Amino acid sequence: MFVQLRNFVLLLGAACLSMNAVAADGRSYKLQKVEDGDTLVVEFAGGAERIQLAGIDAPEDTPNPKLQRDAQRTGLSEDVLLSIGDVSTSHLKSLVSPGQQVLLSGNLNRRDKYGRISLVVMDDQGNSLNEKMVADGYAVVLNRYPLDSIFRDQLKQRESEAIKQKRGLWGEYRETTMRWSGRGE
Repeated sequence: MFVQLRNFVLLLGAACLSMNAVAADGRSYKLQKVEDGDTLVVEFAGGAERIQLAGIDAPEDTPNPKLQRDAQRTGLSEDVLLSIGDVSTSHLKSLVSPGQQVLLSGNLNRRDKYGRISLVVMDDQGNSLNEKMVADGYAVVLNRYPLDSIFRDQLKQRESEAIKQKRGLWGEYRETTMRWSGRGE
């Protein structure tokens, strides 16, 4: 019961991200593919749309300008960063598969600088993939991202627990993840 109530509050909070937002309609959408640890491609409005898991960031798993910036900022090699990106992407693929239905919640007009629609995405069991990736230790909270304060606080709590309990990337790849994420010990 608590989990269902918490998920309802998460959905409600995400839907209220902006008073003038065009909210997702609560329908399920078919997942086409997991692009990386924080991006999905879904069938949407007669085509394919890239969806960013709102409020979180995962390491890059393909060479691109962001990977280059991350390597320069952290002093880590691109190969090292790509290795943790691959692990993060694999984890998201273990949570949701192509063909599966996902529920989208949030502002359909909000796109990030990469052109992705930033939304809270729930799996077919009603679990937030955004929260799960952070709680399992494969993504971090984007502190500069505009989120409902309740949802942000929940994500931050999940991240703190993941770091403390050495889950996911915070375990085997702890030092690399600390440098990539900018989180201190």
